Parts: sequence; C-alpha cells; structure tokens
Amino acid sequence: MIFGNQIKIELKDIDNGIKVIVSGYPKDISITALDFGKDLARRKMEGYSPNPEEEIDVISGIKNEQTTGEDIVFLYENGSFVSGIILAGVLAKKLLNIPVVASPLEIGGIFAGDKNEAYIRIAIQKMIVTNDALGSSLELNLPSGIDMLKFKSLFSYISFSLVPEVQSIQFGLGIGSSKKSNSNMPIIPNRAEISLAPHIGSQIPSLAYVYDVVFESIAAITLINI
Repeated sequence: MIFGNQIKIELKDIDNGIKVIVSGYPKDISITALDFGKDLARRKMEGYSPNPEEEIDVISGIKNEQTTGEDIVFLYENGSFVSGIILAGVLAKKLLNIPVVASPLEIGGIFAGDKNEAYIRIAIQKMIVTNDALGSSLELNLPSGIDMLKFKSLFSYISFSLVPEVQSIQFGLGIGSSKKSNSNMPIIPNRAEISLAPHIGSQIPSLAYVYDVVFESIAAITLINI
C-alpha cells in the first residue's frame, strides 16, 4: 500500500511483519521512541492487547532522535498494516500545528457518553466472554480552514484501503445535509464520522476504543499531503 504524494507512506509485507517507508520527510525534526510508544500504547482496551512480541527497528532516517532527511524505514516484526500506519501517523503529527482528535461515538448502538459508560462496560464484558465483537463508530474533529474536498478523497481512500471493517464515512453534517436547504443550513463543522462493522476476527470487542489512534494517524497523513 502506498499513500500520499508530498510525503509518501509505503507499507510492505515482509516475513513475520511489515516494512514502513516514509519518503520526503524533512530533516531535523525531533522524534523519540516515546513519541511512538505513546500512540502504540493506545491500542489496548479491556479484552484486547497487541502482540507482546512486536519489535520495531529503525533502519534509516532517524539518528540521535532527529530525522536526517533520508527515507525513514522501520522494520516492524509481528506488526500489522494498521499498527504501521500509527508509526507514520506519529511522524505526520509532528508536522501539524493543531492536533487532530478522534473519539468513540457509539459502541454497539449505545452512545459513548459518561451516562452510558456502565452499559457499554457490560456489553464489552459480554463480548469478551462470548468471543464476540461490537460494531461501533468514531468521531474525528479536524482543524478549521482545511480543504475538505481534498481531505475527503484521500482520507476515505486510505481508510477503506487499510481497515476492512470501515462501512461508511460521513463528513460535516453527514446525511443530515439531505434534510436541509441552503436557507436553513447551519455552519458545517470540520468533522468526520467513521462507522465500523464488528472486528472481522472477533479479537477486539470494540474497534472504536482501539482504532481512534489509527484514524487520527490517517487524518494526520492526509493533512500533510493536501
């Protein structure tokens, strides 16, 4: 898989893992193992943890915690494309002035608000016991002033290519726009809503609690390439 033109992200299958190649990245950007570790740690939730045998080696492009301007290459043993995009997303976020934030919206049809936390916890515990998974959705809040037409195209392409559970993506008001006229159309927010089918392998009880960082990464990669 290859994404982006200005800063190109390439994911390749290798024996027992993947290779992540980031081309066109500027030099002298500070980057540490902690930067990657914080985002990778967000993949954990009750009932699911990443492969404990994961191992990441930096082959080129980062030296003494600074980017060199060369292609940045990671070998990610026991890693997946989804986890590889998080590594690339960490690099992309370093180039953005405003953070991109994703958060769960609905879990199994239950709104992911504080009042429903107990209901969601019970539903997830049931999924763990029965080795089942829940459909869910995420909300992604985006910076103002971006070209949403360009964003929609690349973000959707990467999301549908990378995550098979993605079923739909709505931008702004989503399908609510179809019920409006120009005269009563409110200000359209810079947001995306991603709807996810249950995890195909029934290994993750709710993708929204694990993939929020994935869609933040995809958004960051998109923003540095439009």
